[in-house]
Amino acid sequence: MSQNLTLPVLPLRDAVLFPRVNVPIGAGRPGTVRAVEAALATTDRRVFVVAQRQNVDEVTTEGLYSVGTVARIGNLQRGPAGIHLVLHGERRAVALRMHEENGFLAALVLEQDDLPPVDPADPAFVALHREAKAKAARLGEKLELPKEAVEQFLVDADEPAHLADLVAAYVELPHAERQALLETVSVEDRLRRGLVAMERQIAVLE
Repeated sequence: MSQNLTLPVLPLRDAVLFPRVNVPIGAGRPGTVRAVEAALATTDRRVFVVAQRQNVDEVTTEGLYSVGTVARIGNLQRGPAGIHLVLHGERRAVALRMHEENGFLAALVLEQDDLPPVDPADPAFVALHREAKAKAARLGEKLELPKEAVEQFLVDADEPAHLADLVAAYVELPHAERQALLETVSVEDRLRRGLVAMERQIAVLE
């Protein structure tokens, strides 16, 4: 069920975090470090991870997309240059309002549910899911990834929504297209667009 949350904002440059995807990042900007520290002071260590529209140092509310991902902070290491941490993406969310507090941005966000197909057993959707898995295996082969890693990827992504998000996270895409996939709540639409992106990358590799 969707719910409203107020969370520290963690902005990303040239990157988009998807639900059910783990990403290591570095946090060095003062505002980002303060946002991480604010999240670590809570029991659930959650942040609202959102991409910047442009790769600039100064972060403003106008320079951030409104759709991002609620994530939990995992492993964390501190160093002279800042903080290195792993983000565990959990759910899509849209920022209803952003504001600055204590030197970092915070957002009131509404979590978003996936829009599943009307009939998951529909032969056309089943065929789409099967084709997307086959293309993911083919792309892994073209990238010369270890066979065991590709097989594990397909096991982990057996559920259509998860497969769509993993494909969107790892296939080669322009930043704006990746963000557009994050903003797409329809599982069927994400699968179709991810399939096209994989076909395009496979064609380039061939």
